[in-house]
Amino acid sequence: MPMKRTARLICLLLVCVLLIGCAPQGENTDSTTAPVSTGAALETQAPVQTADRTEQALAQIAQLGTSPDDNYRVFYEIFVYSFCDSNGDGIGDLQGVISKLDYLEELGINGIWFMPVHPSQSYHKYDVRDYYDIDPQYGTLEDMKQLLDECSARGIRVITDLVLNHTGDDHEWFLEACDYLRSLPAGAEPDVNECPYVDYYTFSRESGANYHAVSGSQWYYLGMFSPDMPDLNLANEALRADIKAIMEYWIDLGVSGFRLDAAKEFYSGSPSQNIEVLNWIQTTATSLKEDCYLVAEVWEDFSNVTNYYTSGITSIFDFPFGNANGKIPAVLRGAGSASTVASYAKALAQADAAYLESNPDYIDAPFLSNHDVGRIAGFVNRDEMKMKMAGAMNIFMGGSCFIYYGEEIGMLGSGNDPSKRAPMYWNAARDNGTTNPPPECEIPEEYPLGSLEEQVGDDNSLWNYYRQAIAIRKALPVISHGRTTVEDALNVNCVSAQRKTWEEQQCIILMNINTAAAQVDLSAYADWTVAATLSADGNEIVLNGTTLELPAFGTAVLIPNA
Repeated sequence: MPMKRTARLICLLLVCVLLIGCAPQGENTDSTTAPVSTGAALETQAPVQTADRTEQALAQIAQLGTSPDDNYRVFYEIFVYSFCDSNGDGIGDLQGVISKLDYLEELGINGIWFMPVHPSQSYHKYDVRDYYDIDPQYGTLEDMKQLLDECSARGIRVITDLVLNHTGDDHEWFLEACDYLRSLPAGAEPDVNECPYVDYYTFSRESGANYHAVSGSQWYYLGMFSPDMPDLNLANEALRADIKAIMEYWIDLGVSGFRLDAAKEFYSGSPSQNIEVLNWIQTTATSLKEDCYLVAEVWEDFSNVTNYYTSGITSIFDFPFGNANGKIPAVLRGAGSASTVASYAKALAQADAAYLESNPDYIDAPFLSNHDVGRIAGFVNRDEMKMKMAGAMNIFMGGSCFIYYGEEIGMLGSGNDPSKRAPMYWNAARDNGTTNPPPECEIPEEYPLGSLEEQVGDDNSLWNYYRQAIAIRKALPVISHGRTTVEDALNVNCVSAQRKTWEEQQCIILMNINTAAAQVDLSAYADWTVAATLSADGNEIVLNGTTLELPAFGTAVLIPNA
């Protein structure tokens, strides 16, 4: 049913969400159905829930339907190596992921981003050896096909990392090019008619910064990140034809799109060339699949991200809001400062307007943390209420939001890259997932909020908070699809207020980004209804007359009356 005609129904059906916030912190409302630990390497079913009120509320929200079946989704980033092991070798694999799809569905996930799954000589697999196969550590192509089929049956779209900045130095293209260069007589110039792959990379007779020697020759090659990762020459038309074939192969297999790694390093220091490549990739992808979803990694500031959107690329990760130095962590660090909090809604509106001007078809891609940066739990000093507020800020941004595996239970991870990619913390015994961490990974002895198994039965856990936030987002598609403006009348004290408008739908999101409770005067909003709330501290969010009582880090969503 159209949202405009069902505003009052939403209010009635979401009343249980309001009630969920009333439980005292840590209270388990039904101790007779505690989570069961099997001790098995795999648990194929979603966790058993103890909180009947949570399930009833989510079931009622589900009756409203979900957001349109488009590319505005809740994506979950999975590093297969560290997610779940099915064969007992201690390393995650695709069958392990399949066993946890019920869990992802329970959380509300309807999109998955897989870090590279191709054969590789490294644990992280960003040095691709073969774009057409699956790394044996992870399984087989048949496993991948099964995974894609299982995801499709659940309405989960899958995107995979497409690493185009470089290959592994053991890729056949590079090996053949190097063998050819070694075979050349002294002083002879390479001929692409003899070896087309010699122009797939950047070779030079002279060494320089980030150039590495081709053993047994007088030649050098460009490898910005590592000698193990020679950079591709994306201006080469034959290479582009191969890339198109790779994209078509995976789309035909069932992949819905791609995450583009290191997009600003295609031509390091040359945004104009990078933008041209992104435009070509976008045009090529949509020629193969009209709704192919692309999201690019452009690790830059606001003005540069805005510029990159002129490429026509669908999505760019919103680094200006995520990561340690992004707007969301900055606002949370300044929680309680009226000026800092007021800047949040204004920043959202400014970014939406700027990105929209650069690309009218853009879909934002907000995130808090990922495999390259420290986890959000560390950014907010392990403060559970700030973790919850950060989750709501991310999930209630527009576009497709991204959640890094383990973020929903408050996992830690910082320092070297492997430590940011530690095994998923399924249970306290650490025997229900991967037991062989990435090399040099430092795993905290304890995580501040406990394992998933310890959180599933607690109405007020971070995990259940994420479930509620995702459910609200999906029940009110204006949250993900809407254009953002500042609601000046309510953007006061330490309450951030934004209005979102999409087609005939509207909502106002109120966030009390403060350690103290706030009162919001809604006397001028008599034709609006409090449709949903999220409580970070377990205190009730209530409307007394025309005054909305928002506890510390509380969130409320208003919608117009029918």
